[in-house]
Amino acid sequence: MMKLKVAAVMILAVAFTSSIRAQVVIAAWDFTGENTLATSTADAYSTGLDSSMLLTRGSGATASAGANSFRTQGFQNNGISVANTDYFEFSLSAAPGFILSLSSISIRTNGTASFAASPGVTQQFAFSLDGVNFTLIDVPVITIGTNQTAIFNLAGTAALQNVPNTTTITLRYYASGQTTTGGWGFFSNAAGDFGLSVSGTGVPMAMIPEPATYMLFGMGLLVCAQQFRRRRAASNKK
Repeated sequence: MMKLKVAAVMILAVAFTSSIRAQVVIAAWDFTGENTLATSTADAYSTGLDSSMLLTRGSGATASAGANSFRTQGFQNNGISVANTDYFEFSLSAAPGFILSLSSISIRTNGTASFAASPGVTQQFAFSLDGVNFTLIDVPVITIGTNQTAIFNLAGTAALQNVPNTTTITLRYYASGQTTTGGWGFFSNAAGDFGLSVSGTGVPMAMIPEPATYMLFGMGLLVCAQQFRRRRAASNKK
């Protein structure tokens, strides 16, 4: 009986943690029908976010033609740096009563073949919590050729986890290719294909236990385990 109780508590612990940290797409852009837009609004987003997801451009990344794309000819071949003005940018923030954690960004890119020729296009995201000071995230991702997909890991960046609704996360995409000009940017392969999507969680603050709650929960598991061991030892002596 005690063994079943311990197992039940452990199952509840796993289910509880999973319900809090389940990672889903929380904001996404479908660029179908877009061409030379200066900005692009997210086509889908979680109710845990506010409604300000707007994709914009740095001063060095003015719009250029590209069907079903958010593209520029401004990306250079001078490497990745937060000092560069050739970038795409968007911001995310939790809705009131929610906390935001980011796990990954997925993109599909397309453009001029010469820009993406081997050894490819180096791409990296940067983040800011004040809209001014930016920090590059993780390591660059390199793709070779056009119409490529890439995933960027955000889960290992502590500053992007459990962000309160009073803080806005600003993200910038940088790219460096093989030419000083040439169209490049986010692309939707077909209607319903998200050329840019962000995964993470936007969960109610009330669902995030305080540290003391975790401690009590762990103590409860420990007590149950000790009782189980004692009963099993007593049973073996009979």
